[in-house]
Amino acid sequence: MNLQKQIVLLFLLTGFIIKHAAAQEMPAAGSTANTVASPGHLKKIPLAYKTEAMAALAHFPELKNVPIEFRLRKCDCTLKTKPSFLSMFRSKGHRKYIVIISNKTKKSIEPITLNNLPGQAKTGVIGHELSHVVDFSKKSFWQSLVCLAGHTSATYLDRFEFHTDEICIEHGLGEQLEAWSAYVRTTMHSSNWRGAKYAKRKQSSTERYMNPQTIEKYMTQTATKNTDSQ
Repeated sequence: MNLQKQIVLLFLLTGFIIKHAAAQEMPAAGSTANTVASPGHLKKIPLAYKTEAMAALAHFPELKNVPIEFRLRKCDCTLKTKPSFLSMFRSKGHRKYIVIISNKTKKSIEPITLNNLPGQAKTGVIGHELSHVVDFSKKSFWQSLVCLAGHTSATYLDRFEFHTDEICIEHGLGEQLEAWSAYVRTTMHSSNWRGAKYAKRKQSSTERYMNPQTIEKYMTQTATKNTDSQ
């Protein structure tokens, strides 16, 4: 990519970030209702999901001092995670992260919103979102911009989400992630779930989010790796 294209891309990305800044920084009406603070007040979690969120957080000790706010909001996907706008400009260790939990969405994906999942699947998908935080927390500002630009590429997103599932398994949440993976494929009648955006599209052979069989394979590999390192 030449310099001119890089400048244009950076300009477009900056405009995109500014456009969505207010929406990220200002909670929607009712989005923080019945929210509880975890010990240390670095996590804000809707009371309805406190048990599953705390269970998932227990697997991520490196996030103990990382501010994370779970917000209930209308959204076209079940959950999504991003650094807050202002904290994107801070160093890696001084960022705040926002996890959006959809409490109102399009009918096609209502059956797999967090409120409708069984307990293990809830913990698994929250673990996936926390794995995004782990990944983001290692990126510089410029790496974060590259990541944002990558979200326009289906190929990039395939690698990005697959790697996030790897992080989740490495943190000991393989069984819970598998519960989520199996539930969403059964409920959405999809043998290869690739996200809400593709819910009504033709099936793809690309595995963006790990299928149950792949999760089991990676769980075995992770267990073997841990055993060999002891």
